[in-house]
Amino acid sequence: MNPPPHNVVRIAHAFGNNRPALRQALAADVDMIEVDMWYRGGDLFIHHERKMRWLPLLVDRQMATHQPGRFAIRFGDYYVRPDFGTIHLDELLGTVAGRKRLLLDVKGHYQPPHVDGYVETLIQKIRDHKAEPWVAVCGQTYTLLHRLRELAPDIQVRYSIEQPYQWERFQLLAEQGVHQICMSYRFLDDAKARVLQDVGADVYCWTVDDPATAMRLVSEGVDGIISNNLDLLAALP
Repeated sequence: MNPPPHNVVRIAHAFGNNRPALRQALAADVDMIEVDMWYRGGDLFIHHERKMRWLPLLVDRQMATHQPGRFAIRFGDYYVRPDFGTIHLDELLGTVAGRKRLLLDVKGHYQPPHVDGYVETLIQKIRDHKAEPWVAVCGQTYTLLHRLRELAPDIQVRYSIEQPYQWERFQLLAEQGVHQICMSYRFLDDAKARVLQDVGADVYCWTVDDPATAMRLVSEGVDGIISNNLDLLAALP
């Protein structure tokens, strides 16, 4: 990939998943805030953890970048917290209101009836808040992304790639004019970079927390850096 003719997009990873982190990111020198988004009961909820079926509990693996809060209970490598006061997409869109761009990462796998429910609800909420210019949708649930592109071609969609089968799918999609992706920086190599350059891809790389790695990726032409480190993002071009 060639060095970009524009500034790199600086994306705060998961900073939209809770209110304190969201306030911090809105005040920070970043361009975009990434969030994780789930569909249930006809609404869209913002959190990284999985819902424990019908129980009002959220569970996830404990990681240094997670801020589960004081109500979380740890069990070995995992923690559980109550599904209490969880942010809805409506609240998120209303709070951000175009002050930063948003990268909405679709989570979960859904059967066909729920695919349309997820996508139609997402489109309606984006339309209600007139957020089309400052929202992009990404993820590894390609069925949702395909349907979103069909129903709302004006909303930016980015296919997330970190596995060989996803890379193979993207190369087929690129022949159809799909050029916007998110990619794990560890999955990116010289051969893939040449393919991305040939198709004119616009690439956001996740999750880059080492400053030297971030600057190397920028120098190689990556278009966006997704990081947990706000200081690293602020130091980028």
